[in-house]
Amino acid sequence: MTKNTKLQAGLIGLAFTAALSLTVSSASAAVRFETVGPSSGAALSVRLVDTATGQSVTGAHVYVIQRQWLPVKSPVPFIYRRIELTPDGSGAFALRSNDVRAGATIALVADVANAGEILGSVRVTG
Repeated sequence: MTKNTKLQAGLIGLAFTAALSLTVSSASAAVRFETVGPSSGAALSVRLVDTATGQSVTGAHVYVIQRQWLPVKSPVPFIYRRIELTPDGSGAFALRSNDVRAGATIALVADVANAGEILGSVRVTG
């Protein structure tokens, strides 16, 4: 990877992180992502919580956002993919990934009926 390609990759990543941080709507201000207990190996449970009631938001589709590196000759070095998490039936969603490690920040997005997309993240605790 050339120095320019590394710089472009860093700038794209920075722009994506800034977009996640700055995207706040009235719907996303009323809900947040949180972990359900500590991680266990490569597994983590998360839930989307209504901040007013403290209850899990039902009917949401939750996705983890993962960076996928493309072949070196691609004009863009990576893309971001959404991978849907499996609901456990109690309001939590299961994530199994090599990215689950203590101290990591996991980027998430949820599609919620009548609220649109909600962007957020959780910090993994050991």
